[in-house]
Amino acid sequence: MVITGHKELGKLERFVEEVCEYYNIHNDYFGNILLATTEAAEILFSLNEEDDSSKIFIKFDRSRKGMVFTIKLKGGEEIEEAQEDILDREIRRHRLSRDIYIVKALADEITISVNAKNIILVFYVSSMNFEKSLYRINQLKEYWEKKENVIEKK
Repeated sequence: MVITGHKELGKLERFVEEVCEYYNIHNDYFGNILLATTEAAEILFSLNEEDDSSKIFIKFDRSRKGMVFTIKLKGGEEIEEAQEDILDREIRRHRLSRDIYIVKALADEITISVNAKNIILVFYVSSMNFEKSLYRINQLKEYWEKKENVIEKK
């Protein structure tokens, strides 16, 4: 999938929604995946704010580890630090470090390429079944405890 600007982030959101729906991910994890992928795309767009020709390619793979989203920036021109204003550079670094922290907190694994034009996000989904089974076990325990209390009172 390709998006060409901030206005097309809705396409990315629909793509993530379709993938999560296909794999039956409907809990809070869907929100983590959605926010992490959109933030990663925003990071790549913010690196090339001046260049309108840059495009972001999003690819999804299912692996042993879980769901893998590859977000890659194509096009765009390199900004040399000597050309950039010092204050602008520091503001941008601070904003990027905050955005990257958010993505790291939401994804199970994150890989950022050296030139910062490629971000790979991995979300482990195998533990979701474990969480669901623990929830069901706890529900059964609560049910049986309530039933024992009712039987003892009679």
